Amino acid sequence: MGEGQSGLFFAGWDSQQETLAQFQQRFNPQIRHHIGGEIRFYAIYKSGATQVISYFEDKIPEVHDAPVLRAITVIAESLRRISEQSRQIEEAFLYTLDALARASEANDEDTGAHILRLNEYSYALAVEMGLERNFCRTIRYSAMMHDVGKIHIHPDILKKPGRLTEQEFHIMQAHPIYGAKILGDSPQMAMAAEIARYHHEKYHGGGYPFGLKGEAIPLSARIVALADVYDALRQKRVYKPAFSHAKAVDIIVNGDGRTEPEHFDPEVLAAFKRIHNQMDDIFSTLQDRDKDRDEEGEPSDD
Repeated sequence: MGEGQSGLFFAGWDSQQETLAQFQQRFNPQIRHHIGGEIRFYAIYKSGATQVISYFEDKIPEVHDAPVLRAITVIAESLRRISEQSRQIEEAFLYTLDALARASEANDEDTGAHILRLNEYSYALAVEMGLERNFCRTIRYSAMMHDVGKIHIHPDILKKPGRLTEQEFHIMQAHPIYGAKILGDSPQMAMAAEIARYHHEKYHGGGYPFGLKGEAIPLSARIVALADVYDALRQKRVYKPAFSHAKAVDIIVNGDGRTEPEHFDPEVLAAFKRIHNQMDDIFSTLQDRDKDRDEEGEPSDD
């Protein structure tokens, strides 16, 4: 191997040391396939943690190739650093979301596992519906913010065994609005805010807080609405034991007088029917240890 201008290294095939076919074995098959020809020479330029490798079929790399490789390498190193900084910012953002979501569950029966399951249910439904990759990615971290507005609801109401009074239910119905206000107007939080605001709306128009109907309800909220009901049915509450997966599916698909299929977007419901076993797998994988399973009981008011 020879060394030219600082940071530039180059090497080539020596016919007296090995055959050209043997020299090709030095390189990854995918690289050879991408180049589409035999490699006879290559040059490497290093900058920090980044290096650019240039392959040549016939041309012998020379010192004057260094400025071109240097420019490419500097750009690549800059992009690597920007990417790393962006990753760190995203991690901090997601950590903050998670902390806020967990804070909203502090005075409720729901636990950290509930918000993680909501993320995964919603993501699975979105993928099954063939939605855009960015939508699926965003709903995977936004769904857990659905009940952040419960921070403003008194624990005595959140944990009350039995049915709420009319006044208590009226107070509870305000938590979607509180949640949207907490999440604000940041573009990064736009989906989380619409989920928080609208996830208790029902497709047939009987939900709250606005009584919206059909596609007037944002798609993200329609997806989370079904995911939230499924998880509520599966969990034990102070006023009900947990349902089995089969019973939860039956209630969502066929109704039971309180939860009815017309509450849900037909396309979301169709996706649920196709992947309900995947939903069960998510529940089992992320199941709370302190939640007992039971086959009987009344469905949740959620």
